[in-house]
Amino acid sequence: MKNIAIAAAMLSCLAAESTLLAETWNKKTKVTFSQPFQIPAAHTTAGVITLGPGSYIFRLADSNSNRHIVQVTNERGDKVYSTILAIADYRLNATSKTVMYFSERKAGSPTALKSWFYPGDNFGQRFVYPKVAATAIAVATNSPIPSYTPPPQPTAEPVETIRYVEVPVYIQTPAKTEIVYAPAAAAKTDATDTAGEDGEAVKAAAPAAAAEPKAKLPKTASSIYTMSLMGMLLLGASLLVRRVSTQLS
Repeated sequence: MKNIAIAAAMLSCLAAESTLLAETWNKKTKVTFSQPFQIPAAHTTAGVITLGPGSYIFRLADSNSNRHIVQVTNERGDKVYSTILAIADYRLNATSKTVMYFSERKAGSPTALKSWFYPGDNFGQRFVYPKVAATAIAVATNSPIPSYTPPPQPTAEPVETIRYVEVPVYIQTPAKTEIVYAPAAAAKTDATDTAGEDGEAVKAAAPAAAAEPKAKLPKTASSIYTMSLMGMLLLGASLLVRRVSTQLS
């Protein structure tokens, strides 16, 4: 009976470790907002949706080929509000909390979410808005906004099943012109961004470091390292359980 209890305890620890690894892989985190905010939404005519104050889950989509697809859900994770296209973003100093950067906007208007950084990471996700939304936000905020033209998608397809293909990224300017994406184009306005840490008030923040120029959405590595680590943990747990079982016998 003792052997069973020990084995069960080991499996519980291993399950907790596996959950932690999974959340590190998809960057799943709960973020609480005190004011309304906007996020890209390719499935809407306006290219954007406004979410009210409350808690939301941000996570990377389960894709080995593209690590720049972000899903925003309710706190329980059973309702997907939007599946967002993103590009790499960087900051000089990592923090222990989730950080969101916002575009400056007139008082009383929902702020457009610009980028998301997972706790402890210097690299994050800079959101790319559909062209129609990017143009409107660029004019409203007097700043350049990364944009793309969403590929045709079946209107009946659920938001959570939408999969993006690699598309060119551009910048919509306040003058309503379109230029090829380059991080330098947004460097000046990045310096005036506001940032909010989950659980704290929104406050002025230092500018994020510029990302390397990319004309298209990047594709990144697979999960082989995570799978290898989990395999080693399983092997170590098995050996430990066997040793303890032998000693008790």
